[in-house]
Amino acid sequence: MSSQSNLVQLRQRLSGLSDKATRTAQQLLAMKQNFSDVIPAVQGTIGGSARRTDQNMVAALQAAEKKLEEASAALQHAASEGKKFASTL
Repeated sequence: MSSQSNLVQLRQRLSGLSDKATRTAQQLLAMKQNFSDVIPAVQGTIGGSARRTDQNMVAALQAAEKKLEEASAALQHAASEGKKFASTL
């Protein structure tokens, strides 16, 4: 297989992976929004519980939100760099 053929295949793989990373990043942000939407419901429904159940649940949801946002940003960055690199091949 020629070097040119390998470059073409690599460009295609990087482009495809970048597109998947972008879609996954968008899905993660949608999931993050689901967590954001449920926090007020938790606070309104079980807010002020003596066992701190509400605070523990909200803290867990907020931690998940943060990680989803970080993962989405990382995927978006990887997608951007992948597309840039693929365009140089």
